[in-house]
Amino acid sequence: MARAIWTGALSFGLVTVPVALYSATADHTTSFRQIQRGTSDRVRIRRVNERTGQEVEFSEIVKGYDLGDDQYVVIEPKELEDIAPGRSRVIEVTGFVELDQVDPVYFTSTYYLAPRGKEYQEIYSLLLEALEDSRRAAVANFVMRGKEYLAAIRPGGPVLQLHTLHYADEVRTPADELPSMPERTKVDHDQLAAARRLIDALSIDWDPEQYQDSYEDRVHELIDAKRAGNEIVSADAAPEATNVVDLMEALRASLNRAGAGAASGGDAQKGKGKEEKSRKEATVTKITKDLSGLSKAELYAMAGEQDIAGRSKMTREQLIAALGPAPRSRRRSA
Repeated sequence: MARAIWTGALSFGLVTVPVALYSATADHTTSFRQIQRGTSDRVRIRRVNERTGQEVEFSEIVKGYDLGDDQYVVIEPKELEDIAPGRSRVIEVTGFVELDQVDPVYFTSTYYLAPRGKEYQEIYSLLLEALEDSRRAAVANFVMRGKEYLAAIRPGGPVLQLHTLHYADEVRTPADELPSMPERTKVDHDQLAAARRLIDALSIDWDPEQYQDSYEDRVHELIDAKRAGNEIVSADAAPEATNVVDLMEALRASLNRAGAGAASGGDAQKGKGKEEKSRKEATVTKITKDLSGLSKAELYAMAGEQDIAGRSKMTREQLIAALGPAPRSRRRSA
């Protein structure tokens, strides 16, 4: 069972309930150690005095605020702890907002908030249900690990979720960050209609279980392949940007691929011949259904599942041909 990373009390109005905070997410990124090329020697990062070159113990390190010209205001870690706001360990609710009023750019991390003891479940349940009924989130402040956080507390199924938020002065504006602001150009009516049809055709219900970190999978494939001494299969390059001249044709092709037919509008008749040709080509290539849309790494993985011999030396086109429905003898290949 996970351990609480913070304990305290949640206070709204004159109501207070002891709570504990738990991490809601975990990073599954593969971790690597730094080693020197050609050896198995680890490379370590040490805290070193840049003037003397001597390693410094962590207990001997203090914080320095840079004034310039090698002058610093020296702050002891304990001094920061002494001035930390809200030392009473209270998540203090300051108000309630509509759930959709908080721009996602303000969200940083997500935690689960749970009552500390069965005797507090009734008060906890009251706040949870009240937030559900009102479709609002509580805005609060609290201190964790020597830092004050702004937070939004909202219902998340059977529990309360706490989202830490950026402060307003931490969020950059696009006008300040972008080389130039994108201009809203006049949109062609037929292109807009096709784009909306494509959105409708690709509309889905949100199900996070349908998604996985494909890059992380390829990292593990790379590790396994190198351990086995096999050839490394590179992923396909990123697609090139769509030319404005070819935009309508790209939208039509996308609609055909999504199974939504061709875009309607003034250009529909003009593109009828091309669409008929696309349908015929789709019939010819049906036996390799969607294989052409897969990356080389994905095709290689499928070839491995079917034990296709010589797959490690095949090109992308050869992998597509080998995965076709024609009967062929297959034997396991290292």
